[in-house]
Amino acid sequence: MITSPHPRSRTLFVALTLLLSGWYLLTMSGHTYSPDEETMLAVTRSLLEQGDVVVRNDADAPFSALRPGREGQSFSPYGVLPSLLALPLYALGSWFGGSDPATSSYTARFAVMMLNGPITAATAALIAWWALKLGARHRWAVLMALLYGLATFAWPYARTFFSEPVAALLLLLAAERAWSAGQFLRLAGSTPPHLSYTRSSSPLTEPLASGSLMLCCSGLAAGLLPTTRIAAGVALPILGLYLLWMSGEAWRQRRYREAWLVPIAWGIGLLPGLAILVWYNLARFGTPFASGYASEANLFTAPLTEGLYGLLLSPGKSLFLFAPPVLLALPGAVVLWRGGQREAVLLGLGLFLSHLLLYARWGEWQGGGVWGPRFLLPAIPPLILLAAGLWQDNPDQGQAPWGRSRLGLVILVGTIGFVGNLGGVLFNFSTYVVLDTPADKVYTLSGSPLLGHWRMVAERWSAYTAPAPICRLGDGWYASEDPGGALLPRRAGAQGKLRCTTAGSQLTLTLDDRRPAQAPTSQLTLWLNEEPIATPPTGTIRTYRLLMPPGQARLKIEAVTWNPQAIGFSERNDELGPQLMALWGRTEEGGLITIADTAIAPLPTRPRPRWAWYYDPPNQHLLDHWTWYLPRTELTGPRAWIGALLIIVTGSAMLGTGIRLKRKG
Repeated sequence: MITSPHPRSRTLFVALTLLLSGWYLLTMSGHTYSPDEETMLAVTRSLLEQGDVVVRNDADAPFSALRPGREGQSFSPYGVLPSLLALPLYALGSWFGGSDPATSSYTARFAVMMLNGPITAATAALIAWWALKLGARHRWAVLMALLYGLATFAWPYARTFFSEPVAALLLLLAAERAWSAGQFLRLAGSTPPHLSYTRSSSPLTEPLASGSLMLCCSGLAAGLLPTTRIAAGVALPILGLYLLWMSGEAWRQRRYREAWLVPIAWGIGLLPGLAILVWYNLARFGTPFASGYASEANLFTAPLTEGLYGLLLSPGKSLFLFAPPVLLALPGAVVLWRGGQREAVLLGLGLFLSHLLLYARWGEWQGGGVWGPRFLLPAIPPLILLAAGLWQDNPDQGQAPWGRSRLGLVILVGTIGFVGNLGGVLFNFSTYVVLDTPADKVYTLSGSPLLGHWRMVAERWSAYTAPAPICRLGDGWYASEDPGGALLPRRAGAQGKLRCTTAGSQLTLTLDDRRPAQAPTSQLTLWLNEEPIATPPTGTIRTYRLLMPPGQARLKIEAVTWNPQAIGFSERNDELGPQLMALWGRTEEGGLITIADTAIAPLPTRPRPRWAWYYDPPNQHLLDHWTWYLPRTELTGPRAWIGALLIIVTGSAMLGTGIRLKRKG
């Protein structure tokens, strides 16, 4: 009898998708990480505002790798599907931001950054769905989904607008539907006609119709892969070979209708993706065959051994370090192979190797200044799936080779993966990459981001939590202007804040408020705990000695800003206030007050510095989380509170609903 998936499987899929979606929503950052993302966002904006795919290139915008196309205009070389999927979120975010362009631009980006969370969650849930079909125990299927979602670099990328999470879901869906169709049709062909269908088991009236629907779904996902990222098309030959083998087996067994059905149904499914790809190429370059990547064909210059070592074993990019659960794939694959699930093993390994061998020869196999081996992310789900063999409901399908040690291995790889990737979530991974030291962040263990991020988190945490007596530079201070890297001097923006815990100590600071004659008057004012304490003459250098009140003291230096570039004074394009030349203090006992650098520059309004503000090393961000950034953005007042409440309530509700459904299932 041919039966549809057990209702418990559907409940499990929904539960895991909701659970992880809620988790990703609550832990999101709300900002982009790369010019690649900004370029894809520009396509979304153009589709909404102008109805075309032209990237209107502002010299100050952080776009990357634009290509000349029709009518001399600039276009993105990246896949269009992420930009299309982002349309409703971008429109919703723009509407929520209101009429102010700066605010709506921020909220639009914030909304788009929610896209990859549910997509990654659905990928993890699909791993569990397929694992159950391979005979995995229910609890082990759930754990496999959580290992992928929380103990691999899928978690950091769920917080981005990179295209890899979409490609990962499509690739796994294409493989799973193709494999399921093969199992379904083979079982239907071997079942006596009078038992091949029951009215309660399928909404369709013919087993071949059900199989064709699965194949169309597989073809649809496969056809959309190149519209996500053109390189993901490397998986199509693997899927095609598998389908040809399915068709050949049916032909050999004289199931001729099935033999013709497999390629035809899958080919029909490919058509929507191919249509989108042709439309996008025509819209950009006036020909269906130009993808914008013609020049990239000359960049396969890396020695294969170098790329393989870097992607698999190097401390800074190793797949096994950034996604330790893949280590479970080998013993799981052995069990599946012995249990007769050889198609799933070959399919999973083939899809992974196709990506590995492609990118190992790519001259930029590191993936740029990103977290882990980014390019391999789409091939991780079918590889992790092979771990389904470690715990199986049917003992006849094979026995795992290590007995009790399996649980210890799972706990070990899960813990290492979670802690390591948590560093990439707590801290913007671009910050560490652009630091001058350590110089080698790929080939040395000490330089690996897996350790470097935790060092930076510890350093910044110590600055924010150092005991009194201390004064901390807070929001509103630009980077130090001392070429030797000293803490001072540095300039404030419209407001420069100091937070001091000095208990009656004396604080001394020197402010240089001089500015060119063309600049506006500063109207300098000093505030202590929201009370004005001085409105000195502007345009001078003055030293202030302040007796700080007991407890926490908040000192604010406020001034009208001036822009050196706007008045032709210099090329610096920042809104500047006075310069803090010196800062020191003594306690009542005569000891020196510690000065800590927790300074964060004023939020820029221009695109390029705005994008870089989130990762620029002089900005001492403590967390890479939306709650950290939100108070510093243009989104203020009731709208900010409503936005924050919506994120917290929605994320918590999804998380809680997922947990409840999981328990019921």
